[in-house]
Amino acid sequence: MINNILQQYLNRFVIAYLNDIIIYSNILKKHVNYVFKVLEYLNKRNLYFKLKKCEFYRKEIDFFKFVVKRHEVRMNFEKLQAIKE
Repeated sequence: MINNILQQYLNRFVIAYLNDIIIYSNILKKHVNYVFKVLEYLNKRNLYFKLKKCEFYRKEIDFFKFVVKRHEVRMNFEKLQAIKE
């Protein structure tokens, strides 16, 4: 559902998987604009989020088995170790 709703933004500045939405940019001013666009778009469709589950303006995130940050994507070995055990 989220992918359908955010279709116009996907792979431009949004990645969505199930109920996870990642908004990305390398310029802070653009990033702020993107965040507002996505939140406004979701709000118009009566979709809301729990603020305590949100993280804004992160320089590094864990996404699946990866750690993603500017110019770098690497495996999250802690998660891989937990899967092995």
